[in-house]
Order: sequence, then structure tokens, then C-alpha cells
Amino acid sequence: MKKLLSLCVVVAVLAGLVPASASAYDLGIIGGADGPTTIVIASPEEPNNSEGEALYQAAGPWHSWTAEQTQAAESWTEDQWWAYWSAYENDVWSLIDRYDTDLTAWMEVYYPDQWDDDAYLEELKTELGMPYPSGINVSLNGEWMTFGDAAPLAVEGRTMVPFRAFFEAMGAKVTYEKGHITAALESGDVLELDVDSTVLTWNEGDQLHEVDMGLTPYAQNGRVYIPVRFAAEAMGLEVAWNDYLEVAYLTDWDAMAADIDQNFTHLNALLAASMASVDPEQVYQSSETFQLSGTLYGEKENDTAAFTLTGEGLTRGDGRMVSASVKLDLDAGDMADTLFSQLPEDAETVLTDLNGAGLELILNGEEGVCYLRGALMPLLTDGLMDAETWLVLDGFQLSETSDITVGTLLTTLYSGSGYTGMSTNAQETALFLQVLLGDNCFTVKESGGTTTYQVKHSWATLAAQAQKLGLLDEMDLSDLLGLAGDLPEFSFSFTAAVKDGALTQAGLDLRLAVAGTTPVEFTLSMASNGLSGSGTLSVAGRYLGRLDGSWETSSVPTQKTVPTAPGEDEPVITMDDLWEMQW
Repeated sequence: MKKLLSLCVVVAVLAGLVPASASAYDLGIIGGADGPTTIVIASPEEPNNSEGEALYQAAGPWHSWTAEQTQAAESWTEDQWWAYWSAYENDVWSLIDRYDTDLTAWMEVYYPDQWDDDAYLEELKTELGMPYPSGINVSLNGEWMTFGDAAPLAVEGRTMVPFRAFFEAMGAKVTYEKGHITAALESGDVLELDVDSTVLTWNEGDQLHEVDMGLTPYAQNGRVYIPVRFAAEAMGLEVAWNDYLEVAYLTDWDAMAADIDQNFTHLNALLAASMASVDPEQVYQSSETFQLSGTLYGEKENDTAAFTLTGEGLTRGDGRMVSASVKLDLDAGDMADTLFSQLPEDAETVLTDLNGAGLELILNGEEGVCYLRGALMPLLTDGLMDAETWLVLDGFQLSETSDITVGTLLTTLYSGSGYTGMSTNAQETALFLQVLLGDNCFTVKESGGTTTYQVKHSWATLAAQAQKLGLLDEMDLSDLLGLAGDLPEFSFSFTAAVKDGALTQAGLDLRLAVAGTTPVEFTLSMASNGLSGSGTLSVAGRYLGRLDGSWETSSVPTQKTVPTAPGEDEPVITMDDLWEMQW
């Protein structure tokens, strides 16, 4: 099972070696119309376990079995045994849930003054700045929405918001006439609703949509309330619900991406120049080499080991079609007699098997499938697969490459997960990235048709940027710089050049050195000219050892075509097949 999970990690690593727009697995949300409480990742469907429940109810827990019961169970099949244990596990979890519920109820009776969950929750909401700490709140792109005295309500399991206040806060013009409500958005789209109808209609350009909300609008104190989920989704917003905090999180990812990008015009210009150096329809033949070597300082001085990862393949410029192969070579060196000899026997066997092992990949982003095969597959699947059989994985649908910006990258990373607060995470990530590579960090010069970009950082410049963005809380700049003597040595340098709209070169150098009784130094250097690149890294400790790495990548246009699937005569199995073999 663990190796099946490792297989997913390998897929992610391989996909990360090639350019691509985005890919994600769909997540299901279980819960009410406005109150999803559980995120479910799609997986092979669990069979009905009625037989296991019957076996468990008849036999009871294993520890209580009599000799006669044990003898009678000898006729069970393996599937029956596992069905029994699955039912047993469900019963245990049910007991734990019952314990938690009973304990909470008992504490409320016996310690009423020591713990007031409602009071704590209201205090927490107040600290978070919610405008309605005693009830339901709505967040739009990380900001709390206020509706005056018309606070959001819960009706029949749905979060209701005042129609007029909600849409006017979104910039819409709202009209009401004889029970018919209209909200005209700034985009030109219009939402319409009758107060005695459960149907909400809206248009997107020439397309007309409608949805049954399941209940008619709710009227209170002269205001009309509608379910926030339907109102928000009609406007193209993502909706997530936090059941404990009673918060509906609304996210306009396009608006958030645009807002983030306002602070990264220089970095976005470099991303565009990097994309311009590649023809999205052209196929490129690429090769990659990554080498890593380690040296230990100990009883036997300068024990060394090294591994090399080499890869080659074909990639279409838009990243939606890829065919690649990688191979791992491991040289245990002197460490075979020292460090590696202390590993468990099965770990040594795995290291031996990894030496020379390879993996092939075919990614068809247009059809959303990925194929894997190679000598690594038997290791990753506990021998369930051989090296010649392809494993096909679904869920790799890649959209056509559009403009890639910092905003679109971050919103793609955080959107669609179904988890609450992802918009805040995207904004926080952008804020910390702004400290390092925001517009205020760049020096830009023009000369001879070439635009050069440069960023240099020390602790002082990082602290100054962080203070401007409000990330230092109560500590001011002088306080932080007063600690400089206790901080590691730090330097960061980034340079890039653009000519005729295309990236011609880029380089990055980073150094971090920690002094003290056990000094450690980390360095990283990278360089690229658009279609090829190289880099080095090192981690050195005076009394610990040294780790050195280097890599090179290159891509050249080719007339070859990228295969979109294995050959007709090559064996292919699905993940469902693998699950059946596993069990």
C-alpha cells in the first residue's frame, strides 16, 4: 500500500520535470447545500460490506471468540476475513465517536462554568474580525462581508444572505418590482428571481442558465434572503463552508489573480518572456542529468556515496504532450561499509534494486491520461507489475496554455480543493513572495534593445520589505537589525535579460551560512538561457559532512512526434486492476 502511494509521488516528480499548465484530481464535497463538511478524494469504489457486518454481528470481537468460534471461522474465505475486519474497524470508530459525544455532554453537565464552547467560539470569531461573532459570516476573497443589521441566517440547512445587500456589495445594481428581483452585474450579466419561486435564472453572455434552489426566498424584517451558495455560484464564485466557524468562504479566483499580479509586473514580464522562447506547437527533444554526492566525516574520514538521475524525452511546447524516461544509478561507495550497512536488510535490498532502475512516462494532457512502465514499477507495486506493462492513470487533463502569471499560478495551486480558507493561503503566499520578488525589489534597465532585471537581498533589504508589507507585527526594523549578529549570513541575487520579448538568460545565487559550534553553509546557483540550464547546490557542515549536487538540462527543436499512448500490442492495466490485484 505504501509503495502504491510512492507511485503517485513518482508521477508528480516526473510531471514536474516538464512544462504544463495545470492538473488536479477532482474532490467531492459531502454535506448540505451550503454546509459541506467532508472532502473526499476519488478512489476505487468500496464494495458493500453487508456480509462483513453480518459476520461481525454474529461472531463479535476477535478477542472474545471461543474455541468453537475460531474453529468455525476456518472455513471463511480471505475476502470474508477482510470484510469482517472492515466491519470490526467501523464498529471501533463508531464507539470512539460515541465516547467523544458522551464525554462532551458529561463535561457540559459537570463543568458548566469551566468550559463554554459557545462563548469560546464567539470570542474566537471576534478575534478573527468577523462582523457577526454570534452567528453566520461570509468571506469574499479573504475579506468579511457586512450586511448591516441583516445578518446571514440559517434556514433549512442553508446559509441565507440578504439579496440586495449581497449583490450591491458585489457591485451589482439591484431592482425590485412586484415580487420580481433583478441584479445587473458590472459584467453585463443579469440575475433574476421571483420571491414566490425556487428558481434562480441568470445569463452569461448569450447563454441563459437556471437552477432550482430547493426553497423560495426567505423574508424577514422587510428583507429578502436567498441561499448564498446559489447566488455566489451564479456569479462564478467558488464556495466552501466551515461548519465549526459557521463561515461561507466565497472566492473570485480571477479577481484574486488580477489583484496578486498588480504587485508582480516585473516577474510576470519574465514569465511571459520565458514562455515566448518556446513555440507551443513545436516538439522539443530534451535531456536532463542530476548528480548528487555525499561525504561523511566520522570514524572513517571522507566516506562517499553518489547517485545520478538521467532523463530524456520529447515534449510539445505547451507541455500537454510528453514522452520521457528516467534512470537511476546509485554508487554506495565507501558508505556501503559504514552508513548503509546499518540499514535494515530489506532497505539494503531496495537500494540494490534501485541501482540501474528506470521509468518511462507518456502524458497525454488532451485526453487526461498518463502511462507508466519500467523497472521501478515492480519495486513500487510489491511485484504486482512487471517492467513491460504500462499502468494507465486518469485525471491528468491539461487545459490549453494561457498567459502564466504569479496570480494564475497561485490561484490554480489553491483553487478547486474544496477546503476552506484557500483564498487566504493564496494571498499569504503571494505576500511572502512579494518580500523576495515583488516589484519593489527589482532594478530594471534598458540598453541596446535588451532589458535587464536584477534583485539583490540581504537581511536588511528583506526586513525592510517585510516591514512595508506589515509582516513584522510589533517588531520594528531597528529591533530586527539589532538581532543581525545572531542571524545566519544571507545573500540572494537574481538577474535576467530579455531581448525581442524572449528570455535570453537568467541566473540565481543564494547563500545561507550558520555559524556556531557546528557551522553549516548552504549554497545554490542556477543559470538558464531559455532552452537549456544548469545549476549546483551544496550543503557543508564542518563536523558533519558535505552534500554536493549539480544538474544540466537542454532542449532542442525536433521533427519527431510525441507518442500519445502505448503501442497496440503493449500490455496496459488500470489502477482499478492494480487494486484488485492488491486485495
